[in-house]
Amino acid sequence: MSTFRDTLLAEATDVCRQLYDHRLAASGSQARISEKAKADLTLLVVHLHDLFVLVPFPTEAELDAAPLTALKADLAAREDPEAIERRLMEWVRTVSPAAARREAASSSTEPDAAASGAVTALTSPLNQRMIDGLTVFRKTIDRTRMRLLKDRDRYDRAAYTAARNAFTLARTVYSERLRLDQVAATNEDCARLETELIPAVAHADGATFPDAIRAGADFASALIFA
Repeated sequence: MSTFRDTLLAEATDVCRQLYDHRLAASGSQARISEKAKADLTLLVVHLHDLFVLVPFPTEAELDAAPLTALKADLAAREDPEAIERRLMEWVRTVSPAAARREAASSSTEPDAAASGAVTALTSPLNQRMIDGLTVFRKTIDRTRMRLLKDRDRYDRAAYTAARNAFTLARTVYSERLRLDQVAATNEDCARLETELIPAVAHADGATFPDAIRAGADFASALIFA
């Protein structure tokens, strides 16, 4: 039987995932994703993790879940997702002191602010391998694009932009979770990125280029909330 904690975390994750999916969908029609959009979404996902490691976790009597219920209703009613994003972040900060400290440290101008908050972590070797692999994937996109332009091998520009933006957003959020060891990369996933996804982009022609990028975006997106 699910506990109050399990149910609440599942609902909060579902809201966060829907907000991520909205950003992902919106990125398809944008020339580029703004730095603010990437930063806001990344901070929200990182904050969410603080609820999972909260000890002791508040009891049902201690925690006001009404704001989360309201957010779910507003999402279903297709209210402004960015406003919902801000409200979810505010609610998480009220529940988790670690999230509040992380927010203060991230906005501070003090050089040692990060060291004083709950924002430092030692990245595991496997997670660093995945981060490095995602960086190689991004650089491979640029190299292949230049090759295709040089060879005059045309690709669908709209599909390319949408796929590139999707990968950029997924990589930004997933890499930060990896860096903080909030998720754990596996040898199998790293190997798939290195031996399948990166080569697919490197050897793509105009017809397959956008889909090869999209595969990398889908790969990273699926692992963000794993």
